[in-house]
Amino acid sequence: MSKLLRCCLVVLMSWALQGSVLADDLPPISIGFYVPALRDVPRKDVEVSLRFWIDELGASLNLPFKPIRLYDSMTELKLGMDNGDINFLVATSMGVAQYFAPEELADGFSGQKLVSADLLFITRRAAGIKTMADLAGKRVAILENDELSDVYLETLLMQTWGRPDFTRLAALGREKRSGTLVHRLFFNQADAALVERNAFEAALALNGQIAQHLQVLEDLSFRGGPPHIGLFSSRMAPQHVTVFSKAVMGLGKTPRGRQIMDIYHSDTMVVSRVSDLDPYRRLLAQHRALLAKSAPPGKKKAP
Repeated sequence: MSKLLRCCLVVLMSWALQGSVLADDLPPISIGFYVPALRDVPRKDVEVSLRFWIDELGASLNLPFKPIRLYDSMTELKLGMDNGDINFLVATSMGVAQYFAPEELADGFSGQKLVSADLLFITRRAAGIKTMADLAGKRVAILENDELSDVYLETLLMQTWGRPDFTRLAALGREKRSGTLVHRLFFNQADAALVERNAFEAALALNGQIAQHLQVLEDLSFRGGPPHIGLFSSRMAPQHVTVFSKAVMGLGKTPRGRQIMDIYHSDTMVVSRVSDLDPYRRLLAQHRALLAKSAPPGKKKAP
């Protein structure tokens, strides 16, 4: 099950477990869910699972939920928040940083693994890659439809060659899952890749030979905040945000709550802060600056 789907389901179940929350005192919570962030769950399964939980919670516990809304693009999700169709979003951190200003959001919460959420720059040892300049003529692979991977790779290329010159690479491949990227490297189908740390560590645990053939270039890896995030709209009243947040943070303190978290492979509930997006905003600012610098004289790059 996807980490993002687990995050959303844990949030829903945590609300269900907090019987002290009075529905009459709270506005309905309408969740906007960014579907492209899911990599290992069919869309129909996502839709059925999330809507099942919403219906169950609304019917049995009288909690104030509106039907969940699924979005296929961040543009649509942003419009949904602007129009008031949703007041809580679950999406990729990079996507939120790209489309939302800090003042449009309020702190929220999510279920997280204890493993750090870095984007690792991994190479085949035999490829002899030690710096970005060594990527010339090499095969590179990244995640498909991943905002962070796209922006970060372009930033690294511009830092090295002054512009996002993909023609210097032998090939640029894309995969839906980080685990597949690790396999491509291991079986000599790529020379370098940007891989999520948790997927790489899971692959290492299953196959000890991976460490013999692959290496992490820490200096070229991205260390940010959580890859996925759950945040309220800043138009939600602070007292309502506080009530829901306090309810959720108590999820792991009861045996039933702990069981629910175990089912969805979440180690802990954490507060998702708007400031968690700061590393992604800094990367975006750096990317924009390098892009503007790389533009030919007299031409202005689009933001």
